[in-house]
Amino acid sequence: MLLKNDAASAADIDNINTVAYDTFLTDPAGARKLAEKALLKSKTASYAKGTGQSFLNIGASYWAQSYHQLSLLYLDTALQYFESTDHVDLSICYRHIARNYIDLKDYSAANTFLNKAEFEAGANSFLLEEVIAERSLIFSRQQQFDLAINEVNKALKITKQINKTASQSILYGRLCGIYSDNTDHKNYGLALAYADSAINLSYVTKNKRLRASCWVTKANVLLNERKPDEGLFFANSALLLADSLGLADIESGAYLSIIRIYESKGDMKNQMAYQNRYIAFEQNLSKANQQNSSQIIADYFALNDKLRTIDQANHKGDVYNLIVKSQKKIIVILSLSLLLLMVALYIVYRYYRQKRILAQTLNEQNMATIAQSQLIEVQAQHLEELNNLKNKLLLVIGHDLRGPIGNLSSLTGMFEDGHLKEEEVKEVMRSIGPVVRGAELTLKNLLEWAESQIKGNNLEATYVNLAPIVEEIESIFKYSFDQKNITFSNQVLPEHIVLMDLNHLKVILRNLISNAIKFTPAKGRVTVTSHINDGKITIGISDTGRGMNNEEIERLLSVKTHFTKPGTQGEKGTGIGLLLCRELIELNGGEMWLTSEVDKGTTFYFSLPSH
Repeated sequence: MLLKNDAASAADIDNINTVAYDTFLTDPAGARKLAEKALLKSKTASYAKGTGQSFLNIGASYWAQSYHQLSLLYLDTALQYFESTDHVDLSICYRHIARNYIDLKDYSAANTFLNKAEFEAGANSFLLEEVIAERSLIFSRQQQFDLAINEVNKALKITKQINKTASQSILYGRLCGIYSDNTDHKNYGLALAYADSAINLSYVTKNKRLRASCWVTKANVLLNERKPDEGLFFANSALLLADSLGLADIESGAYLSIIRIYESKGDMKNQMAYQNRYIAFEQNLSKANQQNSSQIIADYFALNDKLRTIDQANHKGDVYNLIVKSQKKIIVILSLSLLLLMVALYIVYRYYRQKRILAQTLNEQNMATIAQSQLIEVQAQHLEELNNLKNKLLLVIGHDLRGPIGNLSSLTGMFEDGHLKEEEVKEVMRSIGPVVRGAELTLKNLLEWAESQIKGNNLEATYVNLAPIVEEIESIFKYSFDQKNITFSNQVLPEHIVLMDLNHLKVILRNLISNAIKFTPAKGRVTVTSHINDGKITIGISDTGRGMNNEEIERLLSVKTHFTKPGTQGEKGTGIGLLLCRELIELNGGEMWLTSEVDKGTTFYFSLPSH
């Protein structure tokens, strides 16, 4: 209610607040300045509702800039200025508080405030649609996609009834994201269709932010659909639009999409060029965020100083008026003075509480920075350990390859010089054959490992029938089985099908069966089995070899040590085979373990997702 100004002043304040709320998404800094202007006018005029709406707009602007704690502080303050009958303002304020908690991943608190917003909305379709849309976002963030889709469809039904095109375009964009991310019901066709609908409506509603976001999503979907050139066009379009609007989050997503597309095309030159541009962009963004944070804190204190000045001026005016009007009523003056003192103490307490909350926010940010520094130190130590492991592996590989290659070189030299007869060459070749095959497997493992480190682990999971793959691996090692007179038993059930990368599966089986042959003596047995356990298929590779004790098992499974020993016929290894196997198994969603008993044999197990 206005106490010190007329209706024209209230209308002016309302107009400023309307413009601020309409622009806080596209220009949050500008909208905040307008809301602060309206707040100072409202405070001067003692216009409570205008004060509440100004605090609400400031809170919404801080949310748009991702300053969630400050946003919650101002939104909480706004609630104190609304009457219980201001249902629209209360509903909007509660919904903005809920959106802050969604971004902070506190979904329980978010649902609590959304329920309050829904209650205040009553039968207002415009407000109900916004509440339902926010609830769909909670379900989407929690990966409850069926519930999310249901809420989006409810919101869309309302938008069509009330002809709310702006919200309809945003909801189509949300459906695009859901169908491109939903692991159980992924549908790239629907994702592209909703993306196109959202993009078309973005031109009608002039929502450039939504358009740029949908272009990024469409680029990623087209890449997954193996249409990188089409995806590149939309990613570049999104990058240009986001850069012109200063949308850092969307610009970052566009850079990542372009890098992935050039990576899929094998265009290393452009990939590295955009990678460098992305790194420079992130560095500049970090500096800008620091500057913005400092400016926002300065603005916060500057606004509080202005509000304090207005409150003090109002306070002095009230006291003066009371003295003039109450000169003949000393008792009343004393009573009012006491009341004013209590109000002043309350104001001091409110300011103290606000400063304490801000100090706590700054302390939390400092603690987060310290935690980030500690994480970087741990990552650096981990990288150093990986580098040491790489150096050790390369030294061992070089040593193990030098022997068989040198032997072959000497053998060919002796044969060319006439020092060896043909029968002697055959005998030597039979004896050196296992060593050469071991060197060949070492080279294959090294190439697989190097490719995974350079290109990253590129997973192409498909449904694979296990039994034929084991038969294929058996044919590869037939000569080795015959040479050591080892019996091979394929006990994999024909109906067992796993979901994984086919090449990865062959590398794993090739290495584990090669190890079993290496440590199994003549006339031994190698067996491959499969069974279902806890919804996954477990594959076992057993041998009747020398086995291992607990100390050897612990060294073998450690990622920080290198352990290998010669086979029953002196076969050598590097240990990189098991390292590669474990890495590929974990990449495909499984795990590896083993059991062993000295002089009785070893069984390596690994689990994989089934169909």
